Amino acid sequence: MSLKQTLKNSLSASIFHLMRDVPWIVRDWTTKPPTGHGPIPPLRHMFDGPRGYEIFLQMGQETLGFYKNVVEMKPSDAVLDIGCGIGRKTLPLLGYLNDEALYVGMDIDRRGIDWLLRNVTSQSQRFVFFQLDIYSKFYNPKGALIPGRLVLPFPDNSFDVVALWSVFTHMYPDDIAHYLSEIARVLKPSGKLSASFFLYNQEIIGRMQRSETKVNFAHELPNLRTTNPNIPEDAIAVNDQWLLDVLAHVGLKAQDVLYGSWSGHAIDPNLALTNYQDIILAQKT
Repeated sequence: MSLKQTLKNSLSASIFHLMRDVPWIVRDWTTKPPTGHGPIPPLRHMFDGPRGYEIFLQMGQETLGFYKNVVEMKPSDAVLDIGCGIGRKTLPLLGYLNDEALYVGMDIDRRGIDWLLRNVTSQSQRFVFFQLDIYSKFYNPKGALIPGRLVLPFPDNSFDVVALWSVFTHMYPDDIAHYLSEIARVLKPSGKLSASFFLYNQEIIGRMQRSETKVNFAHELPNLRTTNPNIPEDAIAVNDQWLLDVLAHVGLKAQDVLYGSWSGHAIDPNLALTNYQDIILAQKT
């Protein structure tokens, strides 16, 4: 077990996050964000993925291309981003979405929401952000609401696109199914869902057993596999056929399953960062 995993298993979430952030707080004293790219968060706030200005910008531009070319997001779309983090996939949309569009970003981590409100909403009021105070043992241990009771605070048929990146990879299957039902409700007819998962099937289990994958979901629990039995939501994989059945049940038709590079699948080289996890594309029927 790695030192990081040992600390994560033994320390409270707040202390673990602080220890992880301290080296980046020090680096922020001597490293400044590049100019000419719009707002960029400091390194200490890049808690939702790899830290570094170059990779932060690269991930954003890559995802923007995915939104335009694969999801076919239009500049006038209403977009709901559940799990927007610090905005690494949000900031490129500042130059793409027009004055008719709406972007709503939600996250359980207050740090990202506060930074985005100060640096994005203050400049462009068509981009709005708020905390989704959902309980998570590791990511939001003081959350007021359990995931299975979530009601998205929007009317039916509100959004053209709903996106979730690295959200369902930390959720239990029953909670995923509940979220998907709410997402189907707030999507407009023919609206699209783009969401990342860790998916498994017999072929992928075989690859894991042969050490051919970059992540090993070695621990099997009811309807899921995890890397960490002490904190299962640290990383959760679900069966791909189960997920397709749930999508159909809530009224979302799967258009494509882009299996990720984590499990050894070949991916579009233009999506080397975006398609590390598996991506589901679905449309409201």
